Amino acid sequence: MFEPASDGLCRILSLDGGGAKGFYTLGVLRELEGLVGPLHQRFDLIFGTSTGSIIASLLALGKSVEEIHVLYKDHVPKIMQKKAPGAKSAALAELSADVFGDTGFDAIKTGIGIVTTRWVAETPMIFKSSVAQAHGRVGTFKPGFGVPIGEAELHPVRLTPA
Repeated sequence: MFEPASDGLCRILSLDGGGAKGFYTLGVLRELEGLVGPLHQRFDLIFGTSTGSIIASLLALGKSVEEIHVLYKDHVPKIMQKKAPGAKSAALAELSADVFGDTGFDAIKTGIGIVTTRWVAETPMIFKSSVAQAHGRVGTFKPGFGVPIGEAELHPVRLTPA
């Protein structure tokens, strides 16, 4: 479970989206990890959008950048070759099932924010892992709104929190 840093500082890693551009992000993160060690141990919060949220989730689960790079090399070309949006979505859903399975936000080793949009209402959603990120809503907070990480990553429109 995420606990705020004892020194009063909050170290945040923010990762953007861009599909296959995640390879560039992983190159930068490889250098950073080489300098400071495991990133989930060095950042209090890791936020990401789109491909950045997939990388953020894997980092927050304790995966190394090299492990994530191997996953990207295996999966991203298969996804990016799909031309139809439905086919791309199906490939992403398969990736989610393979990589995340039913892993919940309770498995996260540092604070996380998966930034997405609820398209129907055109409102942003941020899936968080810790009640320390609840901003006053402690009584009703559920990590990740009660859904597995893979659901937060890929299916924000269909969410049905437990």
